[in-house]
Amino acid sequence: MMQKLHYFFRSLRNQGQAEICPNCGQDVYAIVDRKYLVTKLLKCLNCRLSFRYPRDTKEFLNDFYQSEYKANYSKETLNITDLPADGDLIKLMETNFPNKRNHAPCIHALLKTYSARVLDYGCSWGYSEHHLKMAGYDAEGFEISRSRAEFGKKINVPIHYLHKTVRNDLDLIISSHTIKYLPVISEFIRFSSEKLKTDGIFMAFCPNGSPEYRNCEPDIFHVNWGFLHPNYLDIEFAVETFKRNPYLILTGDLSYDVDTLFDWNDYSNSSVRSVRVKNF
Repeated sequence: MMQKLHYFFRSLRNQGQAEICPNCGQDVYAIVDRKYLVTKLLKCLNCRLSFRYPRDTKEFLNDFYQSEYKANYSKETLNITDLPADGDLIKLMETNFPNKRNHAPCIHALLKTYSARVLDYGCSWGYSEHHLKMAGYDAEGFEISRSRAEFGKKINVPIHYLHKTVRNDLDLIISSHTIKYLPVISEFIRFSSEKLKTDGIFMAFCPNGSPEYRNCEPDIFHVNWGFLHPNYLDIEFAVETFKRNPYLILTGDLSYDVDTLFDWNDYSNSSVRSVRVKNF
C-alpha cells in the first residue's frame, strides 16, 4: 500500500512532464487507458510503443531496483527476487530450480544446438542462467541489481551489472519479462545489436499489450500497466522496431509454441523478412 501511495504522489508531482515517447522522443500519441486519476497509458503514433505517463527517471529506477523491487508472485514461483538462504539454495541447485520456468528448450528450438554463447538479460540472481548452463550453453547474465548480480557467484554463474563488461559475439540474447521495466527500450536494443553476432538472435518475452488481448482480457490488460510495468509492447511496435530484420511473434506467455520456434528459419528464404504467429 505504501508503494502505491508513493507511486501516486510521485506521479502527481510529475504531471508537468512533456508527453513524449521515452523510446523515440516524439510527441504524437493516442490515449489508450487511464487509472489512479493521474496516470495514462499512451501509444506513440511514431514507433508504436505504449508507455505509461508520467514516467520515472532512470536514476529513480536504478535506485529502486537496487533495493526495493520485489517480484514474488505465488508459491510456485518463489524467490524471483528474494535471495534464498544457503540451505535452501543447495536443494534448489541439486534439483535445477524446478519451480522456475526453463527457457533452454525455447532457445534450443531456435538455435538447433545446446552449444552457443547466450546472455540472459535481466536474470535476477541467476536461476534461469543456471538452467541454461546445465543444458550446455555458455551462458552469462546481466542484472541491474548489484546485490543479485553478486549472489550469482553462489551458484557459479557470472552476472554483469555494467553493460561495458558484457562480452561481444553472442549467439543469442534472451530477455524474459525485462523490456517492460526499461526506461528507454531503444538503448537496450542498440546494446543488443552491438553485442550479438551478425546472425545472432534477440529473443524477448513480455506482457501482451495488443488491442486483441485487451478485447480478450480487459481487466488484466488494465491492471498490468503501471508503476512496475511502464511499457506495453505489441505486434505493431515489434514490426516497426525490427522492420529491417526477420521477426517472430508468439503470444500466450504460459504456453510457448516450441514446435513453431523449431520450424521457424529466418534465413531460409531471403525474400521472407518476417513471420508472425498470433494466438490470442
